[in-house]
Amino acid sequence: MKKTILALVLAALCVMLLSACGAEKPAAQPTAAPAKTTQESAAPAESAVPQYAKEIYLYNWSEYMTQEVLDGFEKEYGIKVIETTYESNDEMLAKLLAGSKGQYDIAVPSNFYIDAMLANDLLEELDFSVITNIDNIDPQFRTSQVDPEGKYTVPYMGTASLWLGNPQKLEELGVKADNYEDLKDPRFEGNILMSDDAQGNICCGLSAMDLDPTSNDLADIEQAKQYLLSINKNVKAYSLPADVRDSMIKNEAAVAYMYSGNIMQAMQANPNLQLALGEEKVSLSIDNLVILKGTKHKTEAELFINYLLRGDVSAKLTTEFPYVCFNTAAVEYLPEELAKSELCLLSDDIKSRIYMLNTFNGEAIAAEIDAMVEVKTSR
Repeated sequence: MKKTILALVLAALCVMLLSACGAEKPAAQPTAAPAKTTQESAAPAESAVPQYAKEIYLYNWSEYMTQEVLDGFEKEYGIKVIETTYESNDEMLAKLLAGSKGQYDIAVPSNFYIDAMLANDLLEELDFSVITNIDNIDPQFRTSQVDPEGKYTVPYMGTASLWLGNPQKLEELGVKADNYEDLKDPRFEGNILMSDDAQGNICCGLSAMDLDPTSNDLADIEQAKQYLLSINKNVKAYSLPADVRDSMIKNEAAVAYMYSGNIMQAMQANPNLQLALGEEKVSLSIDNLVILKGTKHKTEAELFINYLLRGDVSAKLTTEFPYVCFNTAAVEYLPEELAKSELCLLSDDIKSRIYMLNTFNGEAIAAEIDAMVEVKTSR
């Protein structure tokens, strides 16, 4: 019995030594493979076909996507995009903080919420070996103060806030509208409209006082309020953006502070309208495509972002939603009125006057709201 055990041990040791020394096994004899038809030979190996997830989840602003674009992506990649919408950055951030990571793959936050999302570890770095169409983005907007290396954000659509003028009304009043000092002219009485946007209005006041329009300093906000109080008699109303647009179309005011999308609509309806206050700075906000931390479908989400950056796809979205377009490859696909619009594809003049609010300061926002309440109630 002991000899048998010893023999077995020695045999095992020999096998181990042969394996360690790289003993070769006899070569297997080739076997003839069955002939393939021409159709079979042309088919790619199964392993060469990318195996993508069937669905990805997009958390987006309402009225920022078309079914045509979603269907086009699904047709090309076999990936269905399931979209859920929100109405504000606050709603978006609150849901992401409260929900489990991985619930959504892509979101579209405004630039001034990126800091908060990074601080809460909500964003994934992007893989630009997948998002190769990033080169279609205007280099001036490829990176930003909140993402200086452009690792987390891809500009999607934007909104500029600036002034629109009615040349006929200005001529009738005998006034100019080149800068904020001009708006103090008493001949403007009842002829200025402003969108009811506390932060935007205070930014105008800061610029008028030759202060940094992005300042969160409470003393600066107080000075901005004083400017707005000084033109109160000239302001016809602080109204909803759509109401301001409609009033300008109807020639009911000489100048108005408006969002660029509303301005484009107004200028289409009333071709006599022109941009005003050309000596002053212009506010710009950018809504960005981001990949959310914990995504289960990162590559698929990046493929979708890359698809949205194609010139023809970006043009479809811009035509449907005429906001600021940052995609230079979209120009050749846009309708002529958009391709030539300095508000859709920002002109060099507007680009040179841009500033951006890149942080969200709760104390400053509260002070701006209080200031505007005082301005409006004192009218």
